[in-house]
Amino acid sequence: MMKKILGLLACCASANAFCASHAVSKTGLAAPSGCARDALASRQSLRSHRKSFPFSLAMGSAAASTLAAAQAATVEKIKGARSMEPKGYPSEMGMDVFSVGDGQGTLNAFEAPGKNNVAWCSSLNIAGATTLSSLTTWCGPLMEVPHLVTRTVVSDASVDLFIDFRPRAYAAYETRLEDGSYGEPDTREWFGHKAVRDGCAELFFGPEAEAWANALRSQGACKPKATGDDLLYRGPLTIDISLPASEASVALSAKACTEAANMWLGWMESTPPLPAGMKVTSTYAYDTKMRAQLFGVMVGFYESLYGGHGRNLAAADAGPLDEAYVGGAS
Repeated sequence: MMKKILGLLACCASANAFCASHAVSKTGLAAPSGCARDALASRQSLRSHRKSFPFSLAMGSAAASTLAAAQAATVEKIKGARSMEPKGYPSEMGMDVFSVGDGQGTLNAFEAPGKNNVAWCSSLNIAGATTLSSLTTWCGPLMEVPHLVTRTVVSDASVDLFIDFRPRAYAAYETRLEDGSYGEPDTREWFGHKAVRDGCAELFFGPEAEAWANALRSQGACKPKATGDDLLYRGPLTIDISLPASEASVALSAKACTEAANMWLGWMESTPPLPAGMKVTSTYAYDTKMRAQLFGVMVGFYESLYGGHGRNLAAADAGPLDEAYVGGAS
């Protein structure tokens, strides 16, 4: 019943917020996806919370508005700091303004080639029975700042928060043990991965950043551990939690995503460029492989939320995977 109500709400959403129309897009979408104990605790917490604070019609509207406004402010800040320019790819795909199921959505994309070092920035918002706000920023290969992903999904069951800073070289973060170690050094590859981790810890993933991530994780219940490529490319600060379906959870998620973007912008300002040559080339090669493989991950994710529309959403959100980065220091 709640999904029907939220669906009606999405159809009546403010034109200023989502600018919806009802044309048919080129993609086939109508143009206007440690821990049994934690999982059990999450289900119990969510059931208890819903009894006391039901996710109402007004809260659904507020969630879409709050998340979209916070993400728009973040995009404007990145545009100003990195001189990003709009990309026409979403409109070429018929996905700048669209409807998906009972939801209304918008997608804006940007880039900042050369020294500003943003290869692709995608801001996706969908308001409906399942509300989503997602920001994906892929860096260019001229510096080793991690890529940024922030995403909030709101339904009548939960508020799911995902934040990740994706490393630019393989560091075997997925092998981390419960005690925080990475096992005994027994191969040359182990020492190579450790060198990458040490470098990332010095520049990005230090004690302050780790404390920030741990504090956020403690606010919710951890999702089941990722698998495959989804796990392979995650960084050590990944936040992947479920929160109760409440206005407070939406506010917490919006704030966390803003803080993550501010942290990322700080790294972009303070990190020196890579020396021209093989390091830039290897970084670009790793990024290209990562983007292609994570496209498959996102197809599955969006299909889990929006069914048969998932592939088209993932394609528009990922951007043109075969488009060469325009750098200037390779």
